[in-house]
Amino acid sequence: MEENIRKRLNSLIREGKSLTQRLEDSNGEIRFWVDEFMISIYQKWLASAYNLVSIISNPGSYYFDEATKCINFKPSQRGIPSDTIIKIYGLLLSLKEEIKNGLLKKIEFIFGAITFDNFLDHADYYHKANKKVESSVLASAVLEDTLKKIYRKNINDSKGLSLEEIINDLVRGKIFTPVKGKRIKSYAGIRNHAFHAEWDEFDIKDVGELIKGLRKIIDDYV
Repeated sequence: MEENIRKRLNSLIREGKSLTQRLEDSNGEIRFWVDEFMISIYQKWLASAYNLVSIISNPGSYYFDEATKCINFKPSQRGIPSDTIIKIYGLLLSLKEEIKNGLLKKIEFIFGAITFDNFLDHADYYHKANKKVESSVLASAVLEDTLKKIYRKNINDSKGLSLEEIINDLVRGKIFTPVKGKRIKSYAGIRNHAFHAEWDEFDIKDVGELIKGLRKIIDDYV
């Protein structure tokens, strides 16, 4: 997923470079408006660029807010202002540099969160259908991947560590509070039972608490 996003960002930058160059008239001056015969092409690029910015950056961030301001230009019969194209192109270039230099939240964690949410949606569906086995296995897989990702993001590679060791290290590193660590260990207990097919050790309500707690963990730490 991360590699696909990087490729898409680079693709939009290449296309944006070409489109901004085509904004010049025969005298090398920038036209105030996009050529009316090219509006659909520019609009398509703008929509794709804004969509990517909104995925990579969070609402309230500079990039998201600036991109939103840019595309909310005052409607006109003349079409799209050229400076809107230029500004969005500049934002994409800046985003690429920030990601390259590690100054932006790593997109692998952003897309990890999206993937986790998708899995949890399926787990929630099975939970509501009262399917304890299916919902617990899916949620347990997300729990394990989530904790490993949080560990790698904040401490180091978690290879060879048990979930209990990961949770203990995250508490020692003050990523989790002791109370939160204890609560997450209870989720890990459900995961252990699910992965060992010990279905009588927990009920459907426990799975519901696991799913609810996981969403909070992903929102807060991933």
